[in-house]
Amino acid sequence: MTDHLTIRGVVGTEPRTGNGSSGTTIAKFRLVTNERRQDPESGQWVDVHSNWYTVSCFRAMASNMLASLHMGDHVVVYGKVQLREFDRADGTRGFSADIEAISLGHDLRFGVSTFDRVRRQDHDETHPVSPRGKSRGTGEESETGFPVTGWPESTDEAGADAAVDPEADAA
Repeated sequence: MTDHLTIRGVVGTEPRTGNGSSGTTIAKFRLVTNERRQDPESGQWVDVHSNWYTVSCFRAMASNMLASLHMGDHVVVYGKVQLREFDRADGTRGFSADIEAISLGHDLRFGVSTFDRVRRQDHDETHPVSPRGKSRGTGEESETGFPVTGWPESTDEAGADAAVDPEADAA
């Protein structure tokens, strides 16, 4: 069984890259989480305990991560966790917590971020990805000023978007 988790933390090392044996792009960084408490005597916030994780990304996510994250950035990671036991050079046993990221991004609680969509090589040209601030749909605008996306624009009687119910046709 694979355990999934969502974790917030700070990028503790500058992300680095490598290639797997099959040529797959791999990028990794160390993530640190800190437990903080307010000291009852001084009223100051102090770090009580830190946990360190190794976060790995593969393929396109690895490239995107390398272009987006830097040491000190606050991030949110969702992924598969694996706990590993290993022997250190001094003969003692160690443990590591590794996370294979499924989703990764900046924690907007600590700042602002921008998003630039990356065009896949096999992307078809019917709906090109436009530069920032431009429509990502057909490039046209409806009379309401919203981009034309090709999605149905029907609404129900309450004015909300009508949901498509695949079982409605079967009934």
